[in-house]
Amino acid sequence: MTVLLITPGWDDEDVRNPDGPPSSHIASGVWPDARLADDAPPGAHIAQALARTLLTVMDERALSARAVAELVGSTHPTIGRILDGSGVTDVRTVFLLEVALGTPLWPTELHRDFQLDVRDPGAGA
Repeated sequence: MTVLLITPGWDDEDVRNPDGPPSSHIASGVWPDARLADDAPPGAHIAQALARTLLTVMDERALSARAVAELVGSTHPTIGRILDGSGVTDVRTVFLLEVALGTPLWPTELHRDFQLDVRDPGAGA
């Protein structure tokens, strides 16, 4: 078993997302159970699925955002941004959450709901 040494405050509060906050792509409903817009970027779908799963785990274990943040050496605002869709987290944070909670959070089956339409940008629309 690999042991991870985590220093409190490791998370980067300044992670930027060119697509805007995931919750800004809501077509109807309330995050994270809302229906996303048809043109919502992949990151919004991933963030939504991650938030749903994390909320479920937190509810099952009666954990607050502060308690989860303590488990991973993060801050509660970071966890709050994941939960409310106001920010995008990185894979490191997801991994540390999975290790701390002992459960998978990454939406491994999400890809089944999508297909790609790859077009040559030089070919025109």
